[in-house]
Amino acid sequence: MSENISRRSFLKGSLAGAATLAMAGVGLGTTAFAEDGIYKPGTYSATADGMGTVMVTATFDANSITNIELDVSGETPTIGQAAKDKLIEQIMAAQSAEIDGVSGASITSTAVRTALKNCIAQARGEAVNSGKVKPMVESSSAFVLTDITADDINASAVELDPITDFAQEVTVDVVVAGAGASGVIAAVKAADMGARVAVLQKEAVAVSQGNCSSAIIKSGSTEGGLKKWLTFATAVNCWRNNRKLLEAYIERSEEALKFVCEKSGITEETEWKNDKYGVTKYQDTSAVYTGVWHDGTQSYDFGEDKVEVFAPWFGPKPNNYGTLVSGILKDAVEEYDNLQVFYSTPVVQLVKDADGAVIGCVGKDLDGNYIKFNAKSVILATGAYENNATMVRRFCPDIENFDKKVVHRTGDGNILAIEAGGCMEPVAHSRVMHDFDAGLMWDEPPYLIVNMNGERFVSEEVDMAYISNVLRWQPGFKGENMDPEHQETGSLGWYCQIYDNNYMEYANGPVPDFVMARYLKDEDPSLHVSVFPELIDTFRADTIEELAEKLGLPIDKTVESFNRYNEMCEKGEDLDFGKPAKYLHKFDTAPFWGIRRHIRCSSITAGVLSDEYGRVTTEKGEVIPGLYAVGNLGGQFYGAPDYPFFHPGLSLGHAVTFGFIAGEHAAQNI
Repeated sequence: MSENISRRSFLKGSLAGAATLAMAGVGLGTTAFAEDGIYKPGTYSATADGMGTVMVTATFDANSITNIELDVSGETPTIGQAAKDKLIEQIMAAQSAEIDGVSGASITSTAVRTALKNCIAQARGEAVNSGKVKPMVESSSAFVLTDITADDINASAVELDPITDFAQEVTVDVVVAGAGASGVIAAVKAADMGARVAVLQKEAVAVSQGNCSSAIIKSGSTEGGLKKWLTFATAVNCWRNNRKLLEAYIERSEEALKFVCEKSGITEETEWKNDKYGVTKYQDTSAVYTGVWHDGTQSYDFGEDKVEVFAPWFGPKPNNYGTLVSGILKDAVEEYDNLQVFYSTPVVQLVKDADGAVIGCVGKDLDGNYIKFNAKSVILATGAYENNATMVRRFCPDIENFDKKVVHRTGDGNILAIEAGGCMEPVAHSRVMHDFDAGLMWDEPPYLIVNMNGERFVSEEVDMAYISNVLRWQPGFKGENMDPEHQETGSLGWYCQIYDNNYMEYANGPVPDFVMARYLKDEDPSLHVSVFPELIDTFRADTIEELAEKLGLPIDKTVESFNRYNEMCEKGEDLDFGKPAKYLHKFDTAPFWGIRRHIRCSSITAGVLSDEYGRVTTEKGEVIPGLYAVGNLGGQFYGAPDYPFFHPGLSLGHAVTFGFIAGEHAAQNI
């Protein structure tokens, strides 16, 4: 079935589009048993490589899977074997191999999918895939930036074997893979310019994290200030980022964020709120960089120059940027006849011509049907790879033993881009590691930090954005909201902040106690406003002993650390870690407060090399025609191992800006 989509023929409504696509597989891709049912009744078995060998035995009647047996005895007992029942439950519910799998057991989950696909193929009388995936690129060295392994691919949605049998064929101008902060804006911008656009989203909804975005307001900045900001931004990124990308942010971010506000209807004219979305501009960290600008322990002198930054926060929690872009996308589908969204349809393969130019892609729906999309450009906006264990181990090993805040970020876009000739960023990859959910004491030094053994281990001057570097050497902990892969061993990233009830007198950024109380875990739940209740981990107690018990700390060691700290505060000298005397405040006023921080990876803010228009490039800087990578997938916007927090909302600001730029550029070149 081929469909050339025009502005008038394009179906409107994202839900209607998803339903239409689901129905499109019915009656398409017929099998030898179509007259009596879709399967030949019987029991079929297949194996695939996981940690060991995984066997799936599936029983079929004419139209459904009636029973599943899994032999995962060769898998890790606490991971793959423990996932067995959940995997069976998912298969029976999905009635296909397109299951989410079990977080932390990605290798076993992928093997189960592969083996089940072979069982289904047998039941349909189709050719059976071997289940073996070879490395895309083999290197004689240990690894290079274009190496992708079988494990990488098995953990992703990508398929390497050429796909030639399509249930549907669609022709558009631009395909956007991923409906997040960058993908939604790329798609809506391209559609706004008249391009025929298809959005393929791996999830059943649009997904994005965070609350704060940002833009540089050029009209409120001096030329000298913009150059100084560029130098400052490059310096905090260890002088390793691509200057052209930062220049593009300076030039286009204001226009991009204005586009977001207009399309969401959250503007000054609407009093910065959209009741339909349930989203408002609930906080504003806009600023003007001028004079000496401090960020934690870093500073930069702008002199008399200035840079104006607009940094609105959209929410409040539990609503976030995902809520915002989901609303924008739904509204855009109603507004534009030339925009349609295909949910639960990941891009599994790119389509290229004989010269290597990208001329489309292949999506795969929930029923396993392949849909070919012919296009002039494909914009990859699939997010990062923090849930792909083997890619993390090679490209960002610092975060391997930390929990992850997101799921399904399996490096799909990275793999697709590399297969097309792209290259991973050739420096240590930046990552966002913080916790704004457990409690609300900001990066101010006048508190005591202890590890989960109750021991002080660092000067409290370290910013929360960078403390993960120190926590790599501290003991792990088995707390709540952990990744399944760390349930037995515990994860890194846990520590506690302790302070007393006088904090309002000495904190640099004081938070009123009624706001702080929203994060109290074991007190009045009616106070849990604008927070994620399942993530809060703040306590208060009348004694330090009681507080230690609530935090899960050894009481004796915590009391010892507490008393030692107070002794040094009385002397006005930190003889253990050299913390400046101005931050040494004795804790002597009950109740005592404690926050059990859980530092997890929000995202890896690094991906494949791309230029100032978002176009994917080779390692030599050659543009790959027809292919873009934006958001956390595109780079090298950063450069330091840690995502820099000197500029509020830079991560989402970067994503929005380059989604906007890529959508515009792709639409201009149709």
